[in-house]
Amino acid sequence: MRGLSLLVASAACLALTAPPPVYAPAPARCVGSETEAKGKSAVDDGEIRWTDATGYDDARKFAISKWQYSGSKIKIVGDSAFTSNDLEFKDGNLGTGPKDPLGRYERHGAFGATDYIIFNKQKLRGASKELLRYVALHELGHALGLCHKAETVLSLMWQNAPPKGYEITWIPDVDKANYKRLWG
Repeated sequence: MRGLSLLVASAACLALTAPPPVYAPAPARCVGSETEAKGKSAVDDGEIRWTDATGYDDARKFAISKWQYSGSKIKIVGDSAFTSNDLEFKDGNLGTGPKDPLGRYERHGAFGATDYIIFNKQKLRGASKELLRYVALHELGHALGLCHKAETVLSLMWQNAPPKGYEITWIPDVDKANYKRLWG
C-alpha cells in the first residue's frame, strides 16, 4: 500500500511540474485549385536573395523582417556581386479596376531567372503604411510558396485585401503553420 501511495504522490508532483501543452494551429487549405509548393517559390538553396527597385522601401524592409521570425527556416537576404538574384521588388502599373491587384508575385521559374514582387503604383498611391506593409507581407508569402486562403481563417494570404483599418501586419499562426509544413 505504501508503494502505491508513493507512486501516486510522484505522479502528482510530475503533473504539477509538467509544461502546459503547446498550441499548434493546423495549416489552412488553399482556395480553389491552388497549391503550395516549394517549386512555386523564389527560394533557392534555403534562401531568397533579393534586389530592390521600388519606392516602397519601408514595406519591403518590414515584410522581410516579419518573415524572418524565430523558427523560420528560409533566409531572406540582399543580393551581392557573388550571388544570384532570386527576387526583385519593383513598382509597376497593374491597373486601377476593381479586379486589378494591389501587388503581384510573378514566378519566372527558369534556372537563374529572377522572380518579381510588383507593387501596383496605380492602386497604392496615397495608401496607408499599414496597407503597403500588408501588400508586401502577402506577396512575400507567395514568394515563399504560400497560396491564397479562405477568408474564414485569420490569414495574411486572403485572396482579397482586408477592409481598410483591418490590414494584417503580422504573420498569423495559420500562415506560420503552412510555412512550417512547406519548409519545416
